[in-house]
Amino acid sequence: MIGRRLPRASLALGLVLPLAAPLRSAGAQVPDTTRRDTVQARRDTLPAGQDTIRARPDSSRLQRYLAAEAEARIKVRAPEPVEPPGPEPAGSRIVLTRDSIEWGHAATVADLLQRVPGVYLWRGGWLGQPELPNFQGRGATSAEYYLDGLPFIAGAPDSVGVDPALFPLSLLGRIEIERWPGLLRVRLYTLRHDRLAPRSRIGISRGSRDFARYQASLERRTRSGLGFVLAGDNLTVPEITGLRTRYANTQLFAQGSYLPSPRWGVLAQVLRARPDRDPVLGPAGDTLSRGIPSGRRTDWEVRAMWRADTGAAGPRVDLLFGHSVASDSLAPSVHVEQIGATASYRLPLASLGASAFYRTRWTPLDLRVNGGWAPVRGGAVSGEAAYQRHDGGRSSAWVGLRGGVELPLGLRALGSMRFGSAVAAPALPADPAQRLRDWQALVGWERPWIGVEAGYARTAAFQPLAYQPYAGIPAIAPLGPTEWVTLRGRLTPFRWLSLEGWYSDPRGVAPDGIPPRHMLGTGTIRTDFPRIFPSGVLELELRLGVEHWEAGVLGRDAFGSPVTLPRATYFRSLVQIRLGSFKFFWDRSNLTLVETGYVPGLPIAGRPSEFGARWEFSN
Repeated sequence: MIGRRLPRASLALGLVLPLAAPLRSAGAQVPDTTRRDTVQARRDTLPAGQDTIRARPDSSRLQRYLAAEAEARIKVRAPEPVEPPGPEPAGSRIVLTRDSIEWGHAATVADLLQRVPGVYLWRGGWLGQPELPNFQGRGATSAEYYLDGLPFIAGAPDSVGVDPALFPLSLLGRIEIERWPGLLRVRLYTLRHDRLAPRSRIGISRGSRDFARYQASLERRTRSGLGFVLAGDNLTVPEITGLRTRYANTQLFAQGSYLPSPRWGVLAQVLRARPDRDPVLGPAGDTLSRGIPSGRRTDWEVRAMWRADTGAAGPRVDLLFGHSVASDSLAPSVHVEQIGATASYRLPLASLGASAFYRTRWTPLDLRVNGGWAPVRGGAVSGEAAYQRHDGGRSSAWVGLRGGVELPLGLRALGSMRFGSAVAAPALPADPAQRLRDWQALVGWERPWIGVEAGYARTAAFQPLAYQPYAGIPAIAPLGPTEWVTLRGRLTPFRWLSLEGWYSDPRGVAPDGIPPRHMLGTGTIRTDFPRIFPSGVLELELRLGVEHWEAGVLGRDAFGSPVTLPRATYFRSLVQIRLGSFKFFWDRSNLTLVETGYVPGLPIAGRPSEFGARWEFSN
């Protein structure tokens, strides 16, 4: 049990921290002034020569507290994120705020991608192992990622796909997931603080067999436009012989910005990660999952921003420079520089934007044009056109279109398509451009107490790329034209109870890489006990999740034989309690001790869990 493994010092710290300083959340209470008045009366009666030294601390603490509360209500300038111009049709993307991230059942960014119906995660085990998404059979290139507006380029040791489990979830303030047929575009935005009072976060958790995670961040902004963010995330997963391998990763983030005017400013930031993972070997000594020996990755970003208007409308321009270097002890360093600009002109009901980037490796030229228009209330259309030139004389060119409408009574419809050609992995010289003829239609009904959505998609023939970490599955069979059926539902019969889930199934012969008849469901009880605690200072969440799939083929081994994926059902639970701005949580996986893994030979051993606390406060 986790409680037995938790050190007494950590438990004592968790109990003492909420009492060590006044909570400055919306539920915090101002100290009683009655005692202050009593102290004042006693001070007047003190003998001469003893003045007021003993009485001053209570009064000064109260003044500092009230000053901090006042600063927390003062909004100051903060860097605006680099966002594509809108408007976008309803249902085309999933937006997760910081509150959604912390209260969602997620330990990694990969967990959050499962909000999209049809995403299957190639999990290499529990935390610390690869978690790579497969969406509509597109393999390692199913998703592309942007970090604060800059494309996140895959590098050593994997130059094909990005493992979203390596992103520091605690350092992200917002995540947007755009849904295209055959592609997920994931936009990650780091912490953004827009209040005069400083903001701090502390997180401490422990877990099965000495698992440990430590998180901390400090954000500060001034009236003059200066601001900084300092944050860190450390994860340690010790080895358990026969059950799991060692993993450790320390990630540091620093950002500085200067916004002398609401119309322009500059920003510089760096994210440094040091993943170190041992390989997983099979019974015969063969490698099932490759490690990351002494990995290093550093991503720099410098940005200059300009806005003609302080509102949402008008022209805006962002100049961006990025430098990424990734390496491990077995591979040489990979350096990628990129410089470019994004520009857009926004009106209340329409927008037009463009971006141009030059990169030093693999894709020297990347040009895009996008826009949106809302001609009628509840209806919108958007689109993008892209051209990329790659090394080896290859190129990608495609057009994407989306249109949707919201009808009375909560009904809505959305259609999207992509056509053209694209090189899935520019880092592989032999990877050719593949034809895109993908489209998708979604219809739904959304009301406060219920929501349903049905989707039908058709993707063109495609040669998916295998996932580099999994040496035992070096190839995925070519995918023919495939039809996909998805269903999503939500039922909220009471304010405190919610049931939701989705179902996905490819029509006809199931392709490699993704199981047929795949479903994910959760039941959540979340309440702040409004009758007992009207201030909302206490909140409780209980969640039970289940994931099930039928037997399928995950890929091909070195001899071309199919690697079968057995049928499986996984359960996962979460308990979370908030007291003011202090949160306790307990996340436990594989409740029924399933021995089948998401990837054959790499099961989630036992019932691993993580238990800890997070605290956010103004300092």
